[in-house]
Amino acid sequence: MSLDSPATTTPSILLVEDTASLQMLYSTVLRKGGYGTICASNGQEALQKFAEHRPAVVLLDLMLPDTDGMIVMREMLALQPQTRIIVITANGSVDIAVEATRAGAHDFLVKPLGDIRLISAVANAVAETRLGTADSFEAEDQRDHPSGAIDAAFPGQSEVMAQLLKKISAVACSMAPAFIMGESGTGKELCARTIHLKSNRAAGRFVTFNCSAVPAEMQDAELFGQGDSPAKPGATSIKAGALTRAHRGTLFLENLHDMSPAAQAKLLNFLQHGAITLPNGAEPVKVDARIICAANHDPVDDMRNGKLREDLYYRLFVIPLTVPPLRARGDDVNIIAKTLLVQIADEEGKHFTGLAPETAAAFRAARWPGNIRELINVLRLAVVLHDGPIVTPEMLPPEMQRAGNGPDSAAAQANGQAQTSLADMLGGMTMSEIEELAITAAIRRHNGSVPRAARELDIAPSTIYRKRETWNTGAA
Repeated sequence: MSLDSPATTTPSILLVEDTASLQMLYSTVLRKGGYGTICASNGQEALQKFAEHRPAVVLLDLMLPDTDGMIVMREMLALQPQTRIIVITANGSVDIAVEATRAGAHDFLVKPLGDIRLISAVANAVAETRLGTADSFEAEDQRDHPSGAIDAAFPGQSEVMAQLLKKISAVACSMAPAFIMGESGTGKELCARTIHLKSNRAAGRFVTFNCSAVPAEMQDAELFGQGDSPAKPGATSIKAGALTRAHRGTLFLENLHDMSPAAQAKLLNFLQHGAITLPNGAEPVKVDARIICAANHDPVDDMRNGKLREDLYYRLFVIPLTVPPLRARGDDVNIIAKTLLVQIADEEGKHFTGLAPETAAAFRAARWPGNIRELINVLRLAVVLHDGPIVTPEMLPPEMQRAGNGPDSAAAQANGQAQTSLADMLGGMTMSEIEELAITAAIRRHNGSVPRAARELDIAPSTIYRKRETWNTGAA
């Protein structure tokens, strides 16, 4: 099917690869997977075709004959920030790929590329462009509810999610800044959207700004807005920044540690005064926006390492929330999987209705380091390559099939015995002794950090300090 055909249902893929044989190989794999391709052999040609076709997804080899692939990626993201760029690197250059990911790449692939991994990465990127879950600063949403695959992140019946949803409802009624933590792919953006939609700001915009996806020199203009130079006659033009677009709504800031020092200082000034000053000399603009931040690690580390201003940290880290990893949510994984499966099958024109019991058991035992995003990849792989109607173990990635018969299954089998042993160990201990045991262990796990231990245990640090004082004095 031609790329220009109105019947095309997938975005065009721009493939940037200077080795002719590999370019032909990747194009063939993509074509068999149902994707049309536009090919470029060097950086200059890539930028020309990118400007002409504005593809939603780009496969970009970082080693190009005429320029650095990182430069090409940054120029593409500056022109169209919502683009999903999948960088390709040679084996042994993974550090460069990780750097590219921090600079805004959606994913990275290491040569030699496997057909399944290539199609899976592209399918995931294409799915996100369809769903409108852009991570860039252009992404803003006025829909009544989040939709698509990420919308399946919160269904479930686990106790940890019930507690989180209870906190979300309480936080939504406040104007205080919230800081959401959790591993990559757990649904931190959905958590922020849910807070927004439950608040009295639901009629306003939900605007996202990913600091890692915006070059440092552009962050000021894209976050706070831009105006004509005051030296320019009749200067009145003002380009609204993400913060201004979030007026009477919510601004969702991701990866705050990658915000430039200048932008951090300006954000702090906004939090103090509720107004932003444009570079065209105009009067400060009053903005009423709630700030919600997210990170996949403890922001205390960023503050200690000098990546995050201490005064800004204390302004934004007011209400901490933690989205639990998928492996901590029990059988929620299968509830989510069934919801996702129907959505993905509908997108791919396939008929899938559920999971085989063995598949559900494998999902329950899996560690899911990539969380919801990894689950989406596994299900999409099964749907694209098979016809259904049930996802069987044979449709899963080989490593997941092996895990189903390996140590993980044995560990899952022994879980009940471990729980019984724990109950026996705690038998005869008072509640105070059990508390001391749990708190001391948590502090040890976090290398003596009481604030981190408190967040893990979902209690205030002052509670730990008070209890430790009681233990030290021997009081009851």
